[in-house]
Amino acid sequence: MAKSNAPTLSTMFNRRPDEAIKYLQDKKPKASIDYLEVQGRAHDHAFVIAKMTDMDMTAKVQQSLVAAMDQSLSFDQWQASIEPYLKEKGWWGKQDMIMDDGTMKKVQLGSDHRLKTIYDTNVNQAYHKAREHKGDYDIYPYAMWVSRGDNRVRPSHQALDGQIFRRDDSYYESIKPRKAWRCRCDEILLTAEQAGAYGAMDNYTIHEDISSYVTTESVTVQGVNGAYTAPVNIMRLPNKPAYRTDPGWIHAGDTLPMQPMLDKAGQVPAMLGANSMQAVLARESVLSRFNEDVKNWVNSVDPARPRGEFRHVGVVRPEFIQTLAAQKGLELENAVVTLHDRISLQHLARAHKNHDPEWVANIVRNMTAKHELYWDNIKQAPVLVFDAGDDKYKLIVHLNERVKGRDVVDAKQNYIGNVIRTIGVDTATNIEKGKSFTLLAKTKKL
Repeated sequence: MAKSNAPTLSTMFNRRPDEAIKYLQDKKPKASIDYLEVQGRAHDHAFVIAKMTDMDMTAKVQQSLVAAMDQSLSFDQWQASIEPYLKEKGWWGKQDMIMDDGTMKKVQLGSDHRLKTIYDTNVNQAYHKAREHKGDYDIYPYAMWVSRGDNRVRPSHQALDGQIFRRDDSYYESIKPRKAWRCRCDEILLTAEQAGAYGAMDNYTIHEDISSYVTTESVTVQGVNGAYTAPVNIMRLPNKPAYRTDPGWIHAGDTLPMQPMLDKAGQVPAMLGANSMQAVLARESVLSRFNEDVKNWVNSVDPARPRGEFRHVGVVRPEFIQTLAAQKGLELENAVVTLHDRISLQHLARAHKNHDPEWVANIVRNMTAKHELYWDNIKQAPVLVFDAGDDKYKLIVHLNERVKGRDVVDAKQNYIGNVIRTIGVDTATNIEKGKSFTLLAKTKKL
């Protein structure tokens, strides 16, 4: 094996990559014939190598990559450490493999090219996740797409060089750099003033809202073990070639582009997450599609047979977060509000609460409507109260509760959040004039 002059990880990043190492280390090894058996954000939790069906071998390769990152090994050094093991185990060259349907098929296993792909894909994914920009939306509201500008860049990626997007646009979140195989594009964060200065120059364009240009479509991909249907996000900017995320790539093709943004809002302080997401949901083009996506999920749920799934549906309003802290001493871990098929929808069905199913299905839009924060004096818990004609809806949200379930890409999650427990209808008189509830705060603006 010829010695290359490839840079080591330490020379590339000039520091020990702790966050990147943790991201790769925390993944769970999963045996797989086809890479597309695991799709979308599930790749954040599963370590997969196509055509590697031995769990011990998969775990060994994962551990070797973690060690390579920890020790700042180059590709050549990592290959020298793992190749003898793979050859010893017979995972090399073209071999016969039994498919799921029992048939035998000759497939390519290990090779120099396969190892380079495995190394590049996993290391780049890990570093990109570690370097991913989070928060500071108020300071850096814009991001500029930057390509490498060489002959390896795909035309559709190069065409985006210099394009400026709003970071709080969920549709930008669904197509941003590194959502394609071996994509080397990146983003530069910009203040409003910097974005304006660039936008006044030739070859730079500011896009305030790309929702009308982004669609999610299904593609059929032929794998070793058969055909797979995978979602991709496609952006068709005026006078630009269509840009497509690649099927199966991290976070690519999420049919709910708002969900990743809300995931991130759940990882930052409550006030920051509430303010950033409130600004996003104030845009009708985003709100209408987000509401429709969640509505379709709600209508697909069988409350009698919940699968342990959830969808984020909004955030606790900033003024309510402040009020709960000041008056009740309740500090929220984050601002995100979640609807769960078992905790929320099954409970609602079993309790036979008086409610309009359509109001529940449109929970995203209703969460952005005018409402008040009350305190339930009996249960000693906060209650969100919404107008519903002559009556009022009571939305009881359990704060800082551990939530377990599967997200939009069927990945297992276990986090502390705010989950809707009860949705019921009560009279305005009982809420406003009765002794059971005390008004704490009203929405300041919509």
